[in-house]
Amino acid sequence: MSPARIFSRFAKSLAPAVCAVLLLAPLAARADYHIRSPDDIDQGEIEIEHNGAAIVDTDKPKDGARSYTAEIGYGVNSWWHPELELGMSREPGPGQHTKVDSVVWENTIRFTEPGEYWADLGFYAEYGIATLDKTADSALWGPLIQKDIGHTTHTLNVLFGNEVGPNKDAQGTDLQYAWQSRWNLSQYASPAVEIYGDAGQIDRMPGFEQQQLLAGPVLLGSVALGSIGRLKYEVGTLAGLTHASPDGVVRWRLEIERQF
Repeated sequence: MSPARIFSRFAKSLAPAVCAVLLLAPLAARADYHIRSPDDIDQGEIEIEHNGAAIVDTDKPKDGARSYTAEIGYGVNSWWHPELELGMSREPGPGQHTKVDSVVWENTIRFTEPGEYWADLGFYAEYGIATLDKTADSALWGPLIQKDIGHTTHTLNVLFGNEVGPNKDAQGTDLQYAWQSRWNLSQYASPAVEIYGDAGQIDRMPGFEQQQLLAGPVLLGSVALGSIGRLKYEVGTLAGLTHASPDGVVRWRLEIERQF
């Protein structure tokens, strides 16, 4: 069956579920609070995903910022999973509207089979095309590392970012990192702790208090939806740990996946 027919069948069969997913989230910080796993690749599986993040801050100019993504991806083979993402954001303050701010081409690549070596290794790379005036395109890339220890799974993302194109403001390379430690309690609900940091430009890294650092608890799980496929969810709260960080972020992720 051709890829076009696969996508057509998938879209028709999941239309009601996708509408439900989108209605659960508010309409319209970019939603980068997402741990990427080198093992989250299934050949022949199509995914529709929604990520969201809401900033909560006592500083009114920061409070209320939102970011959302809508994505579709496909497991081309056992080691490559590309996705197409639509990024949306809303500035803080009353009267603001949600805007589509980017179109992003994402790629997750797996280097090792699960359990083959001391850790599971992969690589992530994306290119984002800005859709707003006077906004730079962006590139983000870096290694993904995951290790199972008993009934727990620990995942590290180390990502490097650059602004690209004539509208770029920053000349250097930005360093971001993320960590998740998950207790695999149940497929329906497993608790985890996550950490997200942005250390700034590598060649002019600011002091620790001027870097972004957030951490907090997250709940993850999945449930079968019969012929529709499977619904995965993540929901959590992150607390700001430095002066430059927002007081808190509420993050969520919903994903519907189906094997063909």
